[in-house]
Amino acid sequence: MVRRLTAIGIAGAIAVVAMLIPGPAAADTGSDMLERARSWTEANVGYSGSNYFTNQYGTYRTDCSGYVSMIWGLPTSLTTVTLPSVSLPIAKDALEPGDVLNNPLPGTSGHVVLFAGWADAAQTQYYGYEETPSGGAHLSQIPYPYWPGYGTFSPRRYLGLTTATPTPPPVKIDSITPDREVPLVDGDFVRYEGQVYRIAGGAPIAVTSWQDVGGREQARKLNDDEFAALAVQPADGTFLRTYGTKETYVVVGGAPVFVPRGTLDVKDAVTVDPAAVDEAGANSSLNDTPADGTMVRTDRGERYVFAGGAPIHVTDEWFAALRPKPKAVTVAQEAIDLAGGFRAWSHVRAYPADGTWLKVEAEVYQVTSGVPVPGVGVRGVPVDPAAIANAGGEGPWSHLQAP
Repeated sequence: MVRRLTAIGIAGAIAVVAMLIPGPAAADTGSDMLERARSWTEANVGYSGSNYFTNQYGTYRTDCSGYVSMIWGLPTSLTTVTLPSVSLPIAKDALEPGDVLNNPLPGTSGHVVLFAGWADAAQTQYYGYEETPSGGAHLSQIPYPYWPGYGTFSPRRYLGLTTATPTPPPVKIDSITPDREVPLVDGDFVRYEGQVYRIAGGAPIAVTSWQDVGGREQARKLNDDEFAALAVQPADGTFLRTYGTKETYVVVGGAPVFVPRGTLDVKDAVTVDPAAVDEAGANSSLNDTPADGTMVRTDRGERYVFAGGAPIHVTDEWFAALRPKPKAVTVAQEAIDLAGGFRAWSHVRAYPADGTWLKVEAEVYQVTSGVPVPGVGVRGVPVDPAAIANAGGEGPWSHLQAP
């Protein structure tokens, strides 16, 4: 998924990045690496897992890891699997230009992005150089750590990097509970600052109207560090079942998508408070609708990408060309077909919310009353060109209106 910046956007972004590089020593190193990265964007180097490109910095494979290998000045093109052998994990707060966000899975499932600087003070967005089939070598503004549905990305630093900030020790992945405690699992009740929660998909779901928790004193009390270590939202693919109503939902892009009876093979559903689903979006545990860029596959084999809360159909050909491959959550086709309904059906929109931007190759469209209107910009949820061409059509194409 790509949000490619234009030449003007790149110049502006680089100006911002230059101001963000801390200290003279880091500026020298960061400038060198950013200059190497720009050498491919200026040459419009396209993506290939088998081709190579040669310039003043050497000859490297033209995929994401080959691009980073060139930027780091490695003697050969490594892969997302082998890049960790020449780098070490760092904390998010330690990220500097020249570091990477790496998903170390093999083949097209893995991906790596070069960090160029924070795009906002809250550190929720960053500028990153990457090599992708849909954009070639380019600079993007990316949500930290990466777009949803593309796997787990973690920050790493090249072992040969000189930096003004002392290299921190490797990040230690601590248990959310002391060694003497039994690790938390889905279905456990916990208590923090007087509120009772139930763990689902690694995240705490608040218990409010549902009081059948076996007694408040039986809910395990968590300290600040333990509660902070929990996931903010349930992992995608987590099944939830509401207490009393016994409705089933699957978490998609952080939102609860209804699962009609008999449609999916539901396993290990966690019973949660109905209010957590009904009030999704009003709390931090669940989104009201799936996050932009979330990819799903229905029980009938259709694929969609979410934009503005609505499912936009994608063809098999478009999906096959995506690199890296996003992980698709399986949903019921009925949840897509009945999008925009009431209550249980309301967590999927029939059309993208007004103001949603769609990215179609080099063009962008802004959705107004369901209609994709050509606009000017560089950002948007990447969608299949066929979705624009078939807007207003029937069946899977019905989630955009014709102009």
